[in-house]
Amino acid sequence: MRVLFVSSEIYPYAKTGGLADVSSALPKALREKGAEVVSIMPLYSSIERKKHGLEKCAISFDIVLNRHIYSCDVFCKGDTYFIANTTLFERDSLYGEYEDNGLRFGVFAYAVMELAIRLKPSWDVIHLNDWQSALVSYLAKVRYKLDTRVVLTIHNLAFQGIFPKELMNDLEIGWDAFTLHRFEFYDQINFLKGAIAYSDQVVAASPRYALEIQTPQYGCNLDSFLRDTSYKLRGILNGIDTTEFNPANDPYLFKSYSDVLSENKQANKIKLLEELGLKYPQRPLFVFIGRFSWQKGVNVILETLPCVQALEINIVILGSGERYYNDSFASVAGAYSNVAVRLGYDERLARMIYAAGDFLLMPSVYEPCGLNQMIAMTYGCIPIVRLTGGLADSVADLSDEAFSIERGVGIVFEELDRFSFLLALSRALALFTNPKRFQAVIRHNQCVDNTWTTRAEIYFSLYQEGDTL
Repeated sequence: MRVLFVSSEIYPYAKTGGLADVSSALPKALREKGAEVVSIMPLYSSIERKKHGLEKCAISFDIVLNRHIYSCDVFCKGDTYFIANTTLFERDSLYGEYEDNGLRFGVFAYAVMELAIRLKPSWDVIHLNDWQSALVSYLAKVRYKLDTRVVLTIHNLAFQGIFPKELMNDLEIGWDAFTLHRFEFYDQINFLKGAIAYSDQVVAASPRYALEIQTPQYGCNLDSFLRDTSYKLRGILNGIDTTEFNPANDPYLFKSYSDVLSENKQANKIKLLEELGLKYPQRPLFVFIGRFSWQKGVNVILETLPCVQALEINIVILGSGERYYNDSFASVAGAYSNVAVRLGYDERLARMIYAAGDFLLMPSVYEPCGLNQMIAMTYGCIPIVRLTGGLADSVADLSDEAFSIERGVGIVFEELDRFSFLLALSRALALFTNPKRFQAVIRHNQCVDNTWTTRAEIYFSLYQEGDTL
């Protein structure tokens, strides 16, 4: 099985979220199943070539589109290849608010195809991820006419790659593809919609999310189109790489531990609180790690901080995102004696927070899959989640009579308002004061299989299903 895996970010080279972790762990799991997997991503200026041992390959080519020439060089590290173009990818950030993002990742798609045919004469599967690699599906089927299965994974439907329709000319996409059932979207071009149309299989990041995106509430104006193409849509829950996220050998921790209830876990908590200027390690520690955005439910966290600051708890918040939320959380930093806020992203600090935390806060408005809750369970931190998407698929509520090994256990709430969130926090406090029950939940969560082993098998079977479009 020869698989070409295309993503705009792959850990540890570039990361803005869970896509990078998935794009690292899934190919690795597929290789362990016997697949031959080659990954391709852009070479951003933020990627340190010497640090990661990237080597320049003896492959380069020009892409000519609409009388413009885009010269591409290729670098590699093992089975991962990087497309280099100074003009398109040497920017301050991966995506930013660049007006030419459509052109950037459109050219990237062409470069993927040019590299693919130079590496191997044929591929069994091309696996695409989100809108940044979406145009590859059209190119593979129409421009390059490959007899190859194309699988698209949607990690977040809210990001679709929507641009002015004039980009059709810049990327030499045939106007016959600018239809209601292909790229056309309110008189604009929609990369993700086109990829859904041209792909053989479409995967949402969890089973529940696959159903949710077919509804007006979560469909981001594509729900009708997704219902029409539901015959090739399914949900596969993401997993985590437990060789990477493992408290027993995590180099970022103050003290490693294999027993999630050990003294070493408590030692990490004490160390973290000291580092952040918080007191009382005997108190329950609530943590948030993630992007500051409406989707992540950070509004309800901000609204409840004045209420919970009087409780005998500690709260640690790590993240960054939209300017409004960055400013809001920055104003909170130092305002409450039991709340610590760190803006930005720090991998070491994130791992320490997982290891130190007692409860992870994930009050998401919607969540295609979510990896934080899985990582937290591995480190002995109990998730508090809203009933949506992959959170519902991976976390059962504490009130369930019998714990199923198929899912972790935590505090699950449905309505996203301050009262419901505070009620969830009060349930967590009650659990914390019941050591026997608290420890049983942690022990159960450590035994849940959130690895890619089973998920990779599902993808492997998917690759082998049916004929190409």
